[in-house]
Amino acid sequence: MLKRKLGLAVAAILCVGLMTSCFNINDNRGNGNDSNIINGIDYTDYLSGEYSIKVKNDSTKNIVCFMNTPRESNLISGVRAGTLVGLKKNSLFTNTKDFILFVVTEDDYLANKNDLAKLDRTPFATVYAYYNAESAEIQANKVYTISNLMGGEYHIIINNNEKYNVELRQNGLYGESLAFAGAYTTQTKINMVEGEYDIFPVFRKYSSRAQEIVTTFPKYTKNGVEYPVFFHFGLDPENDEKEFTTSDWFNGALYDASETPSAAYIAIHNGNSGTGVSLYKGALETAATTSTGGKTINTGKTLTFEVPMTSLGNNRYSTTATVSGWKIGTSMNKVSIDTLEVKAGKMYYIELSGSNYLDLEAKWKTVEGSSEILAEDTGFEDEESTIFK
Repeated sequence: MLKRKLGLAVAAILCVGLMTSCFNINDNRGNGNDSNIINGIDYTDYLSGEYSIKVKNDSTKNIVCFMNTPRESNLISGVRAGTLVGLKKNSLFTNTKDFILFVVTEDDYLANKNDLAKLDRTPFATVYAYYNAESAEIQANKVYTISNLMGGEYHIIINNNEKYNVELRQNGLYGESLAFAGAYTTQTKINMVEGEYDIFPVFRKYSSRAQEIVTTFPKYTKNGVEYPVFFHFGLDPENDEKEFTTSDWFNGALYDASETPSAAYIAIHNGNSGTGVSLYKGALETAATTSTGGKTINTGKTLTFEVPMTSLGNNRYSTTATVSGWKIGTSMNKVSIDTLEVKAGKMYYIELSGSNYLDLEAKWKTVEGSSEILAEDTGFEDEESTIFK
């Protein structure tokens, strides 16, 4: 009798195991941790070496991320609401590139899974992103954030019929990024929450010369004073959308603007033969990062750092800034850099020399045969923006 009961128990356990196995085979789960794959969407937080970029989702919606356009072939992975994860590194990430992080909600993805092209003009969010195939450190240091202002019942529309990639920022030239539209794209529609907005458009592109993402902005002159183009408006039941047309900023329809540098740039070359170094600004003990996430300047390498212009109030910005209190080195030993006033649109150079972390010397590079600091025009306006496909 005991043997019969044990046999029935074993059979029951085997049956449950077989049923569980059948469910696992047919629940449309893929790679990664099965508990993080929902409705076929991979929400896994991929670890170092397995992720492409990091994304922080401050919105209230679960989101699905694509490269450039919403197609199954461009699918990366998903991010649950209120979480920070490393997106999957799949075959899309084989080489260094800038791209549009094209974001849709889980609901929109599932509703349009058989025809994702329907979402081409209605992303949940669009973010200008950069992937460096050669540097895991750069990817670790950079996080792309989806704003909590996304996902409301109101919307902004971007008609970008210019050669520049345009990014809309809230509350200033260096404010929070809300939306991005590539060059020569029209009717990009972004849903936003109700509220008051001060939108400053900027133009962004990857500079192969500096290996850095650079930023310029449209500037116009009024009564002899220069201002950045900006828009104050409210989104509410009586004003449910705001449309932007980039060409209107340049052709006199709204402004007669010109593209203007928003920063100076400092290229630091590490000629020290014995140690990698970082840049430290002022009293900060945390190493500074480049716009792409670079932090450590290895021996023989160069990183370029942006120096934003300072606010003058009344939506105005300076054309010069002061580099002061900068140090270069390691956590154990740093050397100071002489104070220097730098101009927007100029590239300056620092050379580090020595043989180890205790033997450090950092100097501004000068014009050959002179004590004048070398300051070259960036030439960024001559570099073409990426056309995203």
